[in-house]
Amino acid sequence: MLKRTLPFLLLILATAAFARDIDPRVVDRIVEDTMKAWKVPGAAVAIVQDDRVVYAKGFGVKELGKPDAVTPDTLFAIASNSKAFTTAAMAILVDEKKMSWDDPVRKYVDYFHLDDPCADSLVTLRDIVSHRTGLSRHDELWDNTNWSREQVIRAIGHVKLSKPIRTAYQYNNIMFMTAGEAVAAAAKMPWSDFVRTRIFDPLGMTHTRTSMSDFYASDHAIGHNYDRKKDVMVVQPPDDDTALGPAGAIKSCASDMGQWIRFQLDDGTVDGKRIVSADALGETKKPQMIIPMDADSKQNNPGTNIMTYGMGWGVQDYLGQLLVAHAGALNRFRSNVALLPDQHAGVAVMINSSRGNAALAVRRAIVDLILGTPQRDWSAFYLSRENEEIAKAEKKKAETEAALPKDTKPSHDLSAYAGVYQNAGYGPATVSFENGGLVLRWQKLVLPLTHWTYDTFSAVSEPDDVDEKVQFQIAQDGKVNSLTIFGEEFAKKAD
Repeated sequence: MLKRTLPFLLLILATAAFARDIDPRVVDRIVEDTMKAWKVPGAAVAIVQDDRVVYAKGFGVKELGKPDAVTPDTLFAIASNSKAFTTAAMAILVDEKKMSWDDPVRKYVDYFHLDDPCADSLVTLRDIVSHRTGLSRHDELWDNTNWSREQVIRAIGHVKLSKPIRTAYQYNNIMFMTAGEAVAAAAKMPWSDFVRTRIFDPLGMTHTRTSMSDFYASDHAIGHNYDRKKDVMVVQPPDDDTALGPAGAIKSCASDMGQWIRFQLDDGTVDGKRIVSADALGETKKPQMIIPMDADSKQNNPGTNIMTYGMGWGVQDYLGQLLVAHAGALNRFRSNVALLPDQHAGVAVMINSSRGNAALAVRRAIVDLILGTPQRDWSAFYLSRENEEIAKAEKKKAETEAALPKDTKPSHDLSAYAGVYQNAGYGPATVSFENGGLVLRWQKLVLPLTHWTYDTFSAVSEPDDVDEKVQFQIAQDGKVNSLTIFGEEFAKKAD
């Protein structure tokens, strides 16, 4: 009798643990301690349990040096957590039979192409929102240019795939930009209008915005970059993210993200009002691609054995439970959202700092609270991991530098490297000989080139977050004929 009763009792105890109320004082302490350890200026947190927003609170300040406090209505850039809004919009259109997950992308975006005939003929909406097209990131095309969304999408069609389609998970923001244009075509209205009228408004997300102008006109935080050398946070206003749009341009707050989590956990309804069918929304949270876990990712994700990607969501196990989650990083803001569907609970964390592991540490501690598992100092864990990874990178860099041949020189006079270099996707890059050195200009970037070894130069710009090697190639006739940067080859135009 005892053998039969024990599993039942354990199930009752586990259920009771999952249903336990969250002590707001414990959450306060987690957030405040993490902010202090990571020097985070401001944060906002929302927690949902059993279809109720049980916690929505702001911490710290919107901007260092100013007294304005973060409130539950203060906007933060949620960055890539915007992706799930785009796939929710697609799910609504799937319900309305205005699109299907496995429709060809060009049914909606006729100028979209992949630079591989096979992939180009096969690529579907499902492919572009599950990061399996074969394209690596190429974020430079939107981050370092003033190109429109259409220009970026057209440009990526000339960039070579790094993997065959559907064979590898490769995160790609430009594919989600394309998905937003597909939403616009199927709905016959801009993506921003669709998510506002069909998602934000029905859910009561009254503060949430998509444009920079609306963000600035609202109660908003400002991003801060961490200066590791000085161990201080530096105010850094955001860049325009209009082109990024469906992949990462949504700005939201704790009070609104609580509504978003309720909607997701209640399978497409809020307060008894159905916005989208459970089947269509549920499809976005089904695994589509395996995310390989190497030694580092396993160390960074204790309690997880398998990681996958759905459509706008990561889907994994955590301590034997289903965890659906996503992170966001843009403009010195970081966000982290996690759903525990079996516990009907979820959490959103937003910070105005570039140190994303701080948001992850808060999220993981709150998930442990919800699950009733023993508390762990996740802040200390991720600080330690960050220091280990930095030390590892610095050691590798030092070893690489030490292994370089000594006292090498470029094979030509520096003036010989000057010229215009062309790439089908990235367009022209210009190398100029100025004041005894070389300067590379591409779109918004102006990169002084410092000799590294032989015909390879370093291009570094901390404000632009660029640290690249520029390698020049020499033709058989002895002339400089191309350069490589961002992993792309640019052919030199004839003089």
